[in-house]
Amino acid sequence: MLKSRLFFAVLFSVLISSCGSEETLTPEQESQKIEEYISSKKLIVTEKTSSGLRYILTKANTAGVKVAKGQTIYVNYTGRLLTDKQFDAGNFSFVLGSGGAITGFEEGIAKMKIGEKTTLIFPSALGYGSKGSGSSIPGYSPLVFDIEVISAK
Repeated sequence: MLKSRLFFAVLFSVLISSCGSEETLTPEQESQKIEEYISSKKLIVTEKTSSGLRYILTKANTAGVKVAKGQTIYVNYTGRLLTDKQFDAGNFSFVLGSGGAITGFEEGIAKMKIGEKTTLIFPSALGYGSKGSGSSIPGYSPLVFDIEVISAK
């Protein structure tokens, strides 16, 4: 009986301690991690918004048409964590301004023209927040997206 209680006490302690293993970051700590990432990759930020989005234009299209709210936007993208671990890639379409994509994705794409490529880096508040998404994106994870706008209709 005593062995059984001891076993369950140890098991309970392990389970409780493993539940708290997710790193909680303040917005300032996330911003610092983003700046360290940008510095380590020697990236040049084109624009930093008040929300914390870092917009890095990697291929301009001066003759391109700027996307607009209400249009269906078609993009190719790759999503990564600051560790460079890729969590998703592919093509995606959504109506800009409809809430059909995470906030940072929409905010960054709203600055783009058809044919442009950009890297967007933003804090978790513009992504999946404290909850994360599935097993591939932990809570409080700043996100990095490489995006190309293919078309808008």
